[in-house]
Amino acid sequence: MRPPALFLAGTFAFAFACQSPPSKSDPAATAAEPGPGGSGSASPAADPVCAAEPLQAELGSYCEFDLGVPAIELPKVTWTADSYHPLATRVITLDENGLTDPEGQGTVSIQAWLADPPRRIPEPGEMTLAIAADLPASTVAELWRGLAAVGRTEVRVLVHVADDRPIPQPRNPDMLADMRAELPPDPNDRVVFVAKGVRGYANNCPPLASIFGELGNVAPGDRCTKLAELASAAVVECGCVKLPDIMTLLYALTIGFTPPTGRAAAVPIRLDPGSKVAPPLTTTWAEVVTANLRNDGLHQLWIDAVAPPAYGYKPPSE
Repeated sequence: MRPPALFLAGTFAFAFACQSPPSKSDPAATAAEPGPGGSGSASPAADPVCAAEPLQAELGSYCEFDLGVPAIELPKVTWTADSYHPLATRVITLDENGLTDPEGQGTVSIQAWLADPPRRIPEPGEMTLAIAADLPASTVAELWRGLAAVGRTEVRVLVHVADDRPIPQPRNPDMLADMRAELPPDPNDRVVFVAKGVRGYANNCPPLASIFGELGNVAPGDRCTKLAELASAAVVECGCVKLPDIMTLLYALTIGFTPPTGRAAAVPIRLDPGSKVAPPLTTTWAEVVTANLRNDGLHQLWIDAVAPPAYGYKPPSE
């Protein structure tokens, strides 16, 4: 599930400013409200890391996963590469359920999306796709053909790269799971959902209330690190009350509601019919990636495969 992206900082600031104080019945707000008792409560005496520098470093580590790399099983590769940060575009997901474009309306078929895309195709810059590892290569080939037909010449695909660095985890996993269970379906409503939780904390920590308005004045590529800087200072100024909970809210805002399973890198691919691979019908996208993508440099790849007829299909008699 896609988290509320930091490049929507203006939306978040508006939602934050306009929300009335959350009630005790709001699960996010109740978890985030500072005070004695409750989930994850902490005090400066109980938590030895109530200092801006380590908190900023922890929040900064979230930025390696900012802005919504989807929590699906990506193809795994054996090489390392820099983690991908989709700062100006949103990641389009393709799995067995269909294609999900964050700027569209839910999950649709490839052909339905191509027929009525929520953005112009081809748009400036690369298109970034997260394709499930176990998806048939013939399904990816269908998308390739459709994109090429409307003038797309290059895409970027996400892969799960080898990397031994630890993955940031939420301070309060139960709280994050509870929030995930209560998520509204609309992405903008999710922004408001997290905003209400942060407001519950900020009611007793005024320095935190002002930082989101400042993010609107920061370039998209710098917003996550700026949030880490401002939020860590504000939390320490307030004595780190309920530190695990506010750090979990910031985790949800930055990374999302599902901890990532690894680090994703983006591989640019030129859709070149002159560079064909013809995999067997049973080949998965992961197998195509393993055989053809060797690093995060530009690759030329055209999948020459057509899905077999659906079960029950009878071709017209000649």
